[in-house]
Amino acid sequence: MYQLHPYQMKLVEQAREELKKGNKSCLLVSPAGSGKSVVIAEIARLTTLKGGRVMFMVHRQELINQIMESFKANSVDLNLCTVMTVGKIRNRLDSLPVPNLIITDETHHSLAKTYRDIYEHYANVPRLGFSATPWRLNGKGLGDVYDAMIEGPDVQWLIDNHYLAPFDYYSVNLIDESKLSKSSTGDYSNKSIDEAVGHTIYGDVVKTYRDKVDGQQAIVYAHSIAFSKQIAKQFRDAGINAAHCDSKTPQRERDKIMTDFKKGTLKVLSNCDLISEGYNVPDCSCVIMLRPTESLVLFIQQSMRCMRFKPGKQATIIDHVANYTRFGLPNTPQKWTLADREKKKKSTNTIVDTPIKQCAFCFAVIPAQLKSCPLCGHEIEIVQTEIKVDEKARIEKIESNFKLQADYIVTKKISELKSYEELKAYAKARGYKQGWIYFQAKNKGLIKGAK
Repeated sequence: MYQLHPYQMKLVEQAREELKKGNKSCLLVSPAGSGKSVVIAEIARLTTLKGGRVMFMVHRQELINQIMESFKANSVDLNLCTVMTVGKIRNRLDSLPVPNLIITDETHHSLAKTYRDIYEHYANVPRLGFSATPWRLNGKGLGDVYDAMIEGPDVQWLIDNHYLAPFDYYSVNLIDESKLSKSSTGDYSNKSIDEAVGHTIYGDVVKTYRDKVDGQQAIVYAHSIAFSKQIAKQFRDAGINAAHCDSKTPQRERDKIMTDFKKGTLKVLSNCDLISEGYNVPDCSCVIMLRPTESLVLFIQQSMRCMRFKPGKQATIIDHVANYTRFGLPNTPQKWTLADREKKKKSTNTIVDTPIKQCAFCFAVIPAQLKSCPLCGHEIEIVQTEIKVDEKARIEKIESNFKLQADYIVTKKISELKSYEELKAYAKARGYKQGWIYFQAKNKGLIKGAK
């Protein structure tokens, strides 16, 4: 049986108290990686121990398999459990035994009709729902399906108390965000992401992996199957053992890929819409985000996938699509509520207050109040003012005489850029800041006398 951490036991007790108060349904919020499956398994054990019947449901078969393992490990009486995907339960409502408690995992999906049909069918049955991210892209709250909400500890508390791994966050933006446009779902369309990504991202992804986390296990999040396959190929071409996986990958092949990744023989696992919610990879220490998104749920689920705790572990998040500019960092405090969220009339770069900034030298995203980068040690405040006046005038004169075409310059590797004006054109095409130009120019010896 599991030995629950104090904060997990508190969630169990709070849930029981809410149901005793007469609330028919309660939402429990706890961050990704905080052990929601352990809490669910304990609630199921306590219910079946008294002869009660539990119905557990979630939207994906992979998550069903994982909760079954948790139930078995926690001595839950499986004879008193119905554990199925939402779709299967919906199709069997007239034949399944009536439960005494319904538990829904990843319940931010539960506004969908399939879920609500089940809830209406069992209208008198108490319900508990679990989510790390009770947030919908359309702004609709979960107040229609839950009477009360309980919040567990936040991400920073879990890091400080060694329940989640601390993280380093880097963002080397490789896309043209001006080309992103939204689909009917409210998130960016795959077609617009294809255009924003272009054809020059692959080598830089591999290079950044080698620079920041060479040899570590990494999960890559891509926006399309074709793009994910190409990324995996680029890693293999560079001599790094990598594979692609998606929901259409044959089961036997997928099982082998997952086994190899968990063993550590597979270093990079690239996927499209597969390894997000509930996927447990304790030894994954790095996440590489290549999918820009407007969904806070997707951002949190993906960025935190490398933060499962392990003694001595330092997680690394490499954000190649500047998602942090929209959402902050994984430990940015969130204000969860059951109420509807006011919809913005116009899209903005951020939906939360994010007191953060980026180091132009190592590309780390760090707290805004810091004057030097804790990862590379460089002073950040003076990056753009360090060029001497006479050198700046010389550079401006060169720039006035040369105009390089962006569609040509972005096809080059950074190592092939030989002049300051090429660096400037490359940075403009990629959306990099002035500090990046200065840092690269100094490394290449193009700024004489700079210290």
